Amino acid sequence: MQLNDELLDEINLKIIDILSKDSSTTFVEIARKIGISDATVHLRVRRLIAGRIISKFTISVNNGRLGYDHLAFLGINVEPGFAEPVVLGLSNVEAVLEIHEMHGRFDLMLKIRSKDLEEMRDTVVHKIRTLPHILEIELMAVLKSRKEEQMVPLKSDIAQKTESAFA
Repeated sequence: MQLNDELLDEINLKIIDILSKDSSTTFVEIARKIGISDATVHLRVRRLIAGRIISKFTISVNNGRLGYDHLAFLGINVEPGFAEPVVLGLSNVEAVLEIHEMHGRFDLMLKIRSKDLEEMRDTVVHKIRTLPHILEIELMAVLKSRKEEQMVPLKSDIAQKTESAFA
């Protein structure tokens, strides 16, 4: 899906890049880094929100330091035609961080996190497995996370916009 080029110009990409690294960065600081006014930053961020490019401002936490150091992925197969009600049910399980519809071995892929194996087992056995229309579950425990990002890097997009501006 192509988005409006006006919303994804070089300046907006730079704003998104700065906010993706630290969403508490003030508009004044962003304006100083980019070389525009803070009012312009404010207006552009409002447009990015209205255009649903920015969906929320959040923080990134170290889940392990909070005691949630058990991470797993769950492959789930559901009865044909029941994906939506299963996804609705799974969305209400707090330990479920992500739900992805898949093509291949599993219908759904979930990312779940817990404090320990007992809590993970409880989540799988009593909160997920008991949902109707689930045919099969495969738990894949994560031994060590090497990289975990929430956003794609925008450096090449910014460079491309900068290059095309001078062409």
